[in-house]
Amino acid sequence: MAPYRNHFCFTRVNQKILTMAKQSKDTVKQEIQVLAIGNYKSYPDDYEVAPATVSQNIQSLAKGYWDSREYKEVERDERLGIHLEDYQHWTKEAYDAFMKSNQQSMN
Repeated sequence: MAPYRNHFCFTRVNQKILTMAKQSKDTVKQEIQVLAIGNYKSYPDDYEVAPATVSQNIQSLAKGYWDSREYKEVERDERLGIHLEDYQHWTKEAYDAFMKSNQQSMN
């Protein structure tokens, strides 16, 4: 599984972005996906391995984002009805879009 510290550090550096995403569930989704794609670009070796490992790494990334939220973000997520499963789904969507983009750029 990918080193959790890498994902966590990247999340904390970009925490300000998440704090600003207060208006809607879609805004939070977009911000999570921007962070996730940044992680996929920064740590490509963690996401170009066996599918089961990739899935574990994506889940770990989502859990890292979830666990590193500040109090204001927890309140925001509760108010908007956002759950860990949303973070997991959004990071997976971002991975799929990232891989599709990479495949297109290679062709």
